[in-house]
Amino acid sequence: GLMTNAHSQPPSRTRPPRILIVEDDLVIALMIEELVREFGYAVSSVAGTVAMARLQIAQRNFDAVLLDINMEGEYQPETADVLLEAGVPFAFVTGYDYVLEPRHEGVPLLEKPFGAVQLRVLLEKLVGPGSPTGNRSRGISA
Repeated sequence: GLMTNAHSQPPSRTRPPRILIVEDDLVIALMIEELVREFGYAVSSVAGTVAMARLQIAQRNFDAVLLDINMEGEYQPETADVLLEAGVPFAFVTGYDYVLEPRHEGVPLLEKPFGAVQLRVLLEKLVGPGSPTGNRSRGISA
């Protein structure tokens, strides 16, 4: 359940949701990171290798994960299994247009290449809207 704190403010206002980006293509990772921040979310980390991803996941310093299922040229369903077991909201961001493992059928999938609007809708589905200050800093046209 949701922990209520002494402050009357809802937790979503105290800090934006943190997103862990697991993506081995630096250009794509930077693009996702920029969009995530632009939409008012925080980026907890960008993991470019499976080892880094595992380390970050173990630290649980995030609210949701954008997961590239194909890392370093290898298909990596185990990372998704770890997240499923931990009950972490996550989505696949991948070149595949379908989920390969039947057990991952419930996981949202964002197919590359994707548009900014699609990413935003996905993030809102995973953790709710970003902080309202995020998208006012510079006007983005949808």
